[in-house]
Amino acid sequence: MLGATLDYLILRGLAHRRNLATEEQLDTLSGQPSAEFFDEAVSKFRKLFERFEGHLPVDPSLSYLDMGCGTGELTLAFAGLGAKHITGVDFLPRNIDRAQAYARELGTGEGVHFICRDLRAWSPDEKYDVLLSFDALEHIEDPETFLRKMTDFIAPGGSAVLAFGPLFHSPFGDHMWDFFRLQVPWRGVLFSEKAVLRVRRECFRSTDPASNYREIAGGLNLMRYSDFLRHVRDTGWEFDYLGVNTFLKPLPPLRLISDIVVRIPVVRDYFVHNVYAVLRRAA
Repeated sequence: MLGATLDYLILRGLAHRRNLATEEQLDTLSGQPSAEFFDEAVSKFRKLFERFEGHLPVDPSLSYLDMGCGTGELTLAFAGLGAKHITGVDFLPRNIDRAQAYARELGTGEGVHFICRDLRAWSPDEKYDVLLSFDALEHIEDPETFLRKMTDFIAPGGSAVLAFGPLFHSPFGDHMWDFFRLQVPWRGVLFSEKAVLRVRRECFRSTDPASNYREIAGGLNLMRYSDFLRHVRDTGWEFDYLGVNTFLKPLPPLRLISDIVVRIPVVRDYFVHNVYAVLRRAA
């Protein structure tokens, strides 16, 4: 906005160090499940279910693949609420370590599995009825290639359920809220990447050497909503359901404004915060 140095000085004054941790410290914590974990996971899942407005299938006869499962909260919530055959995959070892620790703590059955793999190169032994991707698509380096790769995982007649966001160009799309005392909307768009990442190293992740958003642990691909719509079309998927910013449902005036704005090309890229979609292969 004002150059890397001035941007840094502004952002540093808005930041705190309460969540400062090294990668080693995060790895140490990865296998320590909290007592409140499952209740929190179920609560998060129920909120997610509501945001899909009846389009999120939970059926014990279906097999599920949770792509980019993170630490397994929603994978285990799915299992606890009826999914009998579900596999969670993530490329960060500490995420899978924690997910497996949670699974042991909860005593899940043989139908729940966690695997540490890079989905871009992984070839599963089976196909799945429902592909799940929650809070992951905005982190995947090449989302179009990933959407194309998903066809390797899906059984005939299956569906893909995607929930992701915030998208980078939306008000809080830089995912950097954990070390700022004051949240400035569109921070990632307004301030220089160099300044944001410098403050991140000083106040949040001192041992992460990332020099750009794509290199941070987990990554941010900077995908816009219009990019996502194009990727779906170009990779041969079609929408069974598409919802945008459905978390605004309890606030009808804001939901109405959102529904209007997201119809406006270019402008919508700065206001689409979260996307909820169910995809099938085009006939």
